Amino acid sequence: MSPAPPVPRRPAGGPAALARVPLAERELPRLYHELSRLGARAEGRPVAWRHGNPAPEELAVLASQAARQEPRLLWVLVELLATGWDRLDPLKLRRALAGARWPAALGVAFEFARRARPSVELDDVAAFVLARVGPARGERFFLGTRAFGGALARRDVEESLAEYARWGYFSREEPLAKELGAALHGTLARRERMNLLRRLAARGPFTIRDYLAALQGRASRRQASRDLATAPFLGRGGATRAARYRLLGGP
Repeated sequence: MSPAPPVPRRPAGGPAALARVPLAERELPRLYHELSRLGARAEGRPVAWRHGNPAPEELAVLASQAARQEPRLLWVLVELLATGWDRLDPLKLRRALAGARWPAALGVAFEFARRARPSVELDDVAAFVLARVGPARGERFFLGTRAFGGALARRDVEESLAEYARWGYFSREEPLAKELGAALHGTLARRERMNLLRRLAARGPFTIRDYLAALQGRASRRQASRDLATAPFLGRGGATRAARYRLLGGP
């Protein structure tokens, strides 16, 4: 077998083309390959691409950008940040992010990484890196994965996880590998929980157990109880343990 071709390098000090996204399909194996060299659980191939040999911080930013077209990359990046954030230079990461097309995408990755590995130090790093980054303007995080205006796309907006919504994006995808913890989930803010609750109630009478099943671990039982007690569109019947809830004005 002939040896792999040498990895092309960009000129010393020259910036990686972080705004050149989406990546071409043929470039994605190279991104996975570079991430694996950085310590990520990923496999790829050293195929040619436009980005030369980016620094680790540039690579993390590039992965955050390409994650919008390749959902699996968000999983890889979240795990890398959660377990290896201390191998990245915060100042270099912040400077690399300044050249990104979608800087808020890295904010999403940091949100999930902080959820997976709560740490004051990680919080401080994320705050520093993202200090000059504002949220996106309210758009789907993943490009081209849902039919525009379809039922699933509508639910992505109405029931978006808070980790996306804080950065101006919509999605229900939980990019949390089981290696980070089997019980890990994203979170839902009250508005999104109310949307989910209204959709559940539209199907007919239901119990708190039904609501917990619909939440799929994205809120605690105590929070679920509070939601049921305060939702203005719900009526309740029955004792506490056997209580059933329904839409007011419904059957």
